[in-house]
Amino acid sequence: MARQRKERLDATAWLAKHLVGPAQVTDPRVPGRGTNEAERAREGELRGGFERVRDASGRVYLVARDDVPDA
Repeated sequence: MARQRKERLDATAWLAKHLVGPAQVTDPRVPGRGTNEAERAREGELRGGFERVRDASGRVYLVARDDVPDA
């Protein structure tokens, strides 16, 4: 397997990548679109189907709940 050459960033590219973040596509002063009923139902299923667990090192991860009935 050949190694890929690591990209070398100049100062402007580094600032853009690490400090500025992704480009803003819309006007930040305009509120986002609302959610419809299907999206709210999907979000509820996802939140209800997983449990947030913290291990001994403090890392947080999601675990599927066993008591959730299959639809």
